[in-house]
Order: sequence, then structure tokens, then C-alpha cells
Amino acid sequence: MKLGRPSFTALLLAGIVLVLTVPACNPFAPALDEVPTDQNALLGNPVTVRGFFDRFRASYQLRDSTLYGQLLSPKFKFTYRDFAANVDRTWTRDVDANTTYRLFRAARSTNLQWTQYLPSSDTLSSDTLASVERSFLLTIEQRDDQRFSGSGTARLVLVRKNRNDPWRMRSWYDRSEF
Repeated sequence: MKLGRPSFTALLLAGIVLVLTVPACNPFAPALDEVPTDQNALLGNPVTVRGFFDRFRASYQLRDSTLYGQLLSPKFKFTYRDFAANVDRTWTRDVDANTTYRLFRAARSTNLQWTQYLPSSDTLSSDTLASVERSFLLTIEQRDDQRFSGSGTARLVLVRKNRNDPWRMRSWYDRSEF
């Protein structure tokens, strides 16, 4: 038997066998975690009022309108004071979600800090209704390097169907300095 160069067919067959038997390995890709990440531990658990505000902050930090939208009740209303006209203006959930989406798209970064509960404002009326007023600081840096900072208070009404459900915002009265 004469040993010589392997034929092209033999090399091709060996290559196919090697590819099929050796698991895919990318040394630059990280391994998958064996334990899935708990979204509530990472972003805040909206079953608690504190967790709701943690998740609200996370939606702004991540500029994630889907995460933000999950915090809104289907009957959500946003109200702010139009100081120029000296009237309150209100918009619906759809307008708020669209406005927030456009804000997140235009921003390079957003930083929302909930600074304090206002006195006697964290009143849990029941297991399914809470009225909360909080102070906040908000900084928005746009892609054109313009930076906006402001502070204010948000008076929120939170609702849920039962005590094990996540809180959702039914209304937000914004008294900010923007």
C-alpha cells in the first residue's frame, strides 16, 4: 500500500465529519449564564411601590419605552401645568407613550433621580390604590450635545387589580420646572 497525498474527496469528507462532530466554539463569545437573571431584582419589582419607582427610573436610564409603557394603566392620563396659558393640559396614554418614545430616541442619555417622598404623600389607600407624590431631578442630554436639567414633583395615582399584581400609573400630575 502506497501512502500518498489524500484526495480532495477524502479531505472534504474529513472536514465535514470534523465540523459535525466538534461543537461550535467562539472564543470571543461569553458563555451563557446557567441561572436566568431575575428581571425584578435587576429593574425593580413593580408589585411594591418602591419597586415601581425603581422600574420607572430604569426605563428612563435605559431609554426603554417598552419598559416604560408597562408601567402605564390603559386609562392613564398625564397632566402638566402650562404656565404661559395658566391652565392644566392633559393627554392620554397613547400620546404619553409616543412622546416618551420620541424623547428617548432623541436623547443620548437620560438620568432620572427620585429624590424624596413628600410629607404625608405616600398614602396607601388600599391594596389596589396608592397616591404618591415624589420629587425628582431629570437630566437629558441630546445627541447634538444640548443638555436640559430640571426638577419638580410628580403626583401619581397607582392602581392594580389585586395585591399580587404590579402597580400601574393611572394618572401623573407633573409639577416640574422645565
